[in-house]
Amino acid sequence: MHTDIAALAREAFIYGYATVDLYNILYQYVADETAPEYKAPLNAISNSRQLASPEDKAIVAMNCDTLYSYAWLDLRIEPVVLSLPRFETNRYLSLMLADLYAYINGYVTPRTNGNAGGDFLVAGPDWNGPIPEGIKRVFHMPTQLALAFYRTQLFGTADLGAAHALQDQFLVQPLSRYLRSPAPQAAAPLRWCKPLEVRKEPGLLHFFTVLNWMLQYMPVLEGEMDLRRKLAAIGVEPAPTFHEPATAAERAALVQGMQVGQRDMMAFLGTVKSSAELFGSRETLGHKYINRATGAMVGILGNSAEEYLGIGYMGDAAGQPFDGAHCYRIKFGPHDLPPVQAFWSITVYDADMLLYANRLHRYVINSPMLDRLVKDADGGFTICVQHESPGADKESNWLPVPTGKFTLTFRTYQPGPAILDGSYHAPPVSRVVDRRGFDEG
Repeated sequence: MHTDIAALAREAFIYGYATVDLYNILYQYVADETAPEYKAPLNAISNSRQLASPEDKAIVAMNCDTLYSYAWLDLRIEPVVLSLPRFETNRYLSLMLADLYAYINGYVTPRTNGNAGGDFLVAGPDWNGPIPEGIKRVFHMPTQLALAFYRTQLFGTADLGAAHALQDQFLVQPLSRYLRSPAPQAAAPLRWCKPLEVRKEPGLLHFFTVLNWMLQYMPVLEGEMDLRRKLAAIGVEPAPTFHEPATAAERAALVQGMQVGQRDMMAFLGTVKSSAELFGSRETLGHKYINRATGAMVGILGNSAEEYLGIGYMGDAAGQPFDGAHCYRIKFGPHDLPPVQAFWSITVYDADMLLYANRLHRYVINSPMLDRLVKDADGGFTICVQHESPGADKESNWLPVPTGKFTLTFRTYQPGPAILDGSYHAPPVSRVVDRRGFDEG
């Protein structure tokens, strides 16, 4: 009996990990006005006016290439219309729509819509009304709450004014307001539960309370009826809370199952070749719940492969984990730049997958910085990845890292065919002895 409970708890943990992690973001951004991460109420937009920094802790592995904007949508009563402005042809600006499973339900980007902007309708699972005139596309969400997640490329500090002007034109409005018609009766206020930082406390039974709370707004997907019925046997079902088992042995079995689930996720992470295995639509990921959970664990709300592909790095050239006690270099030859339609970047994260605070306030080296990098004799360049400065004359190429464990994320936005088919290989991260981090030869 206890073995069955542990097995189901493992399954529930993997199935619900991304959803529980997403609730922590939802709560901090929408519900708790005292939280440092608070953004805006439901159906309202919040624009981050600066690039992500070490102070941003609700979402792990944030990029440092784009300004973020967020709008959590309440689709219980009526759809919401999202409006984007026209923007420059050389700028990357995207709107990603995510449901409570953390599946990506669609994009508005240069790839899908050019730079023309427009009005887009986002509808909940129960809406089937007529499409209003002027709407360019309708996105049908399978959950009653959803996230509109915007990324606006920033070319540098001198570009802030132009980027802010674009953000100021992002509009979020209920369909009734868009149509200038009477608003329907408002939905009942959400009765929030306490959030959980699942990465820090993966063995707490409160995990199931958060999961149950979210399931209230997640109608059963086609093909998951049997799974939901199985999980209900241990109390995982749409409800405002979770009723813990009466016996200590049953509670211990739940925790054991969660621990096994986490170990399985860590083991799976070691096999992952690219972010294409972790993020995307339900059609792409299917019932690969461990992929979805692992993606949330290492960087929730990542992009799908057609929009973005992470192409490294799991470790250094010798396969060893990164450690700030050592110095590394990444050598790009003159023809080694990744083939992208938008841009690329390499970002440092600490052991908690958060940005590392350093005196340069530099967390990334990306394609807009190419003109400022010191070039090698062959016309390429070398990036120093180390804790200490490589010397004042090389600091333009320095990517500071913490003294302990860290990770590197190599992002490519709108990757070209050579990246998508795997024929492009990122230059390796080589460990060096020289603390200046450059080839002495």
